[in-house]
Amino acid sequence: MTDPNAAKEQLAKEQEARKKSNEESAKRMEGGKPTPTQEENDLAKLGVVLESHEDDGSGPEVKIVMTRQVQAEQPKPAQQYQTRQVPPPKPSGSSS
Repeated sequence: MTDPNAAKEQLAKEQEARKKSNEESAKRMEGGKPTPTQEENDLAKLGVVLESHEDDGSGPEVKIVMTRQVQAEQPKPAQQYQTRQVPPPKPSGSSS
């Protein structure tokens, strides 16, 4: 059985972590606007080409650069098991 006091402590920790996460999320959303805004979407729908968008207040865009190292294919080892060869069936004796 689980200790009730330990379970209550665990629950309190989880609730505190959830509350902190929600507060941080709310702080990030303050003053922010969607990009593009609804007005920009409506103008684009009518054929207006927008060269720049209204600032959404999120700060500078962070670009993540990922590199990938490619390695040449390694030679495969020689076949390490022996295969059997099955001879073709011999023709039956009834040939005319």
